Amino acid sequence: MFITQPKIFISSTIVDLPNERKAAFKAVEKAGGFPLMSEYTMEAQSTDSLTACLTKVLESDIYVLILGARYGWQPEGNESITELEFQTAREKNIPIIVINTTYPKEQLQKDFEKRVEPNYFRKTVNDAFELESELEKALKAEIDKKQNEYFNRTEPVYSNLVKIQFPNKLYIADVDIDKKSVKNYNKERRRRFFKPSLHDYAVSALYMNDISFPHDWIVWNGKIITFHDLQDDSVGLTKIIDRGTAEPFDCDEFYDMSTEQMSQFKYLLKKCLESKLHKLKIKWIKDKKLFAFLPIQKDDMDRWQPRSIEWTKTKKKATRKVVEIKRNLKNKEEVFNMRCLAFRTGFENFDNDWYLSIKPEWIFFWSDLSVCDLAYKNIQWLKKTERNMHVFNHFNFILRYLQPSQMESIFNEYQEYPFIKIENIEYFDFAPIVPDNVWNNLEQVNSQKKLKDNSGNVDLFGI
Repeated sequence: MFITQPKIFISSTIVDLPNERKAAFKAVEKAGGFPLMSEYTMEAQSTDSLTACLTKVLESDIYVLILGARYGWQPEGNESITELEFQTAREKNIPIIVINTTYPKEQLQKDFEKRVEPNYFRKTVNDAFELESELEKALKAEIDKKQNEYFNRTEPVYSNLVKIQFPNKLYIADVDIDKKSVKNYNKERRRRFFKPSLHDYAVSALYMNDISFPHDWIVWNGKIITFHDLQDDSVGLTKIIDRGTAEPFDCDEFYDMSTEQMSQFKYLLKKCLESKLHKLKIKWIKDKKLFAFLPIQKDDMDRWQPRSIEWTKTKKKATRKVVEIKRNLKNKEEVFNMRCLAFRTGFENFDNDWYLSIKPEWIFFWSDLSVCDLAYKNIQWLKKTERNMHVFNHFNFILRYLQPSQMESIFNEYQEYPFIKIENIEYFDFAPIVPDNVWNNLEQVNSQKKLKDNSGNVDLFGI
């Protein structure tokens, strides 16, 4: 289906209708189409005339039949080339416009006219000027009809947004710590902070009380905000708050109050995501503002080993290498750096539904797990060479790896985190239809073959 400039095939005998075909050419251009005509726009080809013409008919969006006096050349001794073109357009359900002329017709042409007449309302014209005018009007009407159909139809579009769920309530309480004691505690252990924040004091206060607690909470305006129940004395955070101030709040009541509170709520969600992914050996890299898969095993020589994860890709099992080890070119026994799969995230709120955006990335680490900034060009090269299909596969894997509903059966290391649940990918059905070939043409030839779907719609995510 065309979007902007439709291809329009003009079918008729040529020798006896030169003026009419010129008029048809002008009508197509005025209507905003591209004329497919053997004498004007068809290139020389290494094939016979019949095959060349029928191929162009198949490429067309609209087929125009002009009935003159002559039946025309019969390449196979039966139907004329014009009638064969007409039959091809009918078989492929290509829209057909018929223009008849008042020229006296030979018998074979009269017979062809009778075969056309029952199926198509034709317009009869007296000359080339009238043909140009009538054909222009007919084409504009057909193009408008098709484009209206196109733009009024929609198709589901999958985004990089994944719906999330979290508790309905959060808890807020005043921070209550002895800063002087915390300073002395850090000084004794030589843990010095330059201009420590209240959050830094709060973390140190937990350590001082021998409390190991996840970092899924924030400090804002002198208060701790968290999904943990601060009215429950068994929760470690209650040791550093004024318990009398602990109150539950509806989440929407909190984040709808102001843009600043919306921002703080998103930050709380990010801290929860950090805690969730920490169990899966996925680390938040603060300087790069992304999450990265980390190596988890070393060999007998204390060298990091590659990390691969087996997962179910739609219905097939696959293995994804998330950490690849790069050896030192001068000494193969040494690890030079590590290429790790990574991803950026963001939290979005639309009509009180919350979503997590996921964007696949790459990052390189040195052996001590510090960021290898020298690999900037390597990352740029990876992004430049990866096609849509590669990025989709990265996204699909990351999504599957983070989904609670899939984790327990697919990934043994998964332990469900209580405060943020990642659901399925979100799709929207208000987008205008874009023909598959528009996307496929952006891919390499080999990839295009893999993306062709001859059996109908396929659930790419297996969900």
